[in-house]
Amino acid sequence: MRVLDIAVAAGYAVLCISLISLLSPYSAEDGAISAASDARASSAIAGYIQAAGIPFLANVLPPQFCASLRESSNSTIILGGAINGVVCLAPPAYFFGSSSFSFTVSGNKLEVEAWVAER
Repeated sequence: MRVLDIAVAAGYAVLCISLISLLSPYSAEDGAISAASDARASSAIAGYIQAAGIPFLANVLPPQFCASLRESSNSTIILGGAINGVVCLAPPAYFFGSSSFSFTVSGNKLEVEAWVAER
């Protein structure tokens, strides 16, 4: 009988916790929006690296790298980064999501960052 009481109490607790999380859409909704924005920023980084090409990134100078990031940005995705410690662009004050990718190619330490801008 005691096992049955514990099982019913545990089931009730799980039901209450599920109901609380279901009735509070803010945390779940914000989490989904943030995850989608981070994924979009990550895709923008992958697209930039593919479009710029590894040969370009292997031999690029800091001014060229920064100019390339600025040219690849648009009104919704802002690209920034650093090359060998030279920072190209600071993050915007407000953004929905972000992602970054750091790698070394031909002695250049590169970091590419992307931010999904708020509208």
